[in-house]
Amino acid sequence: MTVVTLDSVKELPAGLRSIISLHLAAPRWSETCDFYNRMSERERLTVCFHARLKQRHAMAKLEEMNDADRERVVCAIAELSRAFAEYRKHGISKPGFIRRLTISQRRTLFRHAGLTDIEFSQPYWKMYDEDCIWREKLFRALRELFSLFRYAPTVLTAVRPEQYLH
Repeated sequence: MTVVTLDSVKELPAGLRSIISLHLAAPRWSETCDFYNRMSERERLTVCFHARLKQRHAMAKLEEMNDADRERVVCAIAELSRAFAEYRKHGISKPGFIRRLTISQRRTLFRHAGLTDIEFSQPYWKMYDEDCIWREKLFRALRELFSLFRYAPTVLTAVRPEQYLH
């Protein structure tokens, strides 16, 4: 997964930026915007939560956001796409997979499941207990995030095509 940001574009030589602008920027921009804009409100809330943005950001389309917010959203999508990649779940239990997530990724998963800091603060072994009342919500959210990021674009960009030329 590659993320294109304004800083990474500025480091490129002018000629290369021009070629990318003509041939690659528009399709990458379109794919990134389409991926985010097609998410449900709940999914966008999850991404914006991970990006540490406000709820109001989830109501905006990606192209309507300012550069800094858009970059945070795109970087959050990239991080979550890597964290919830299908290949990472093979040969490991669901609780084992959740234990391998970083704290911020785990907190985002719990948030997506509609759980609170109280459940988040519970010991890991609670997930193994079949009587745990929030276990199935968490596992359902895990399946949803695997499904959501299965078809994320390979190259995500926070850079509008016209920004390559400036």
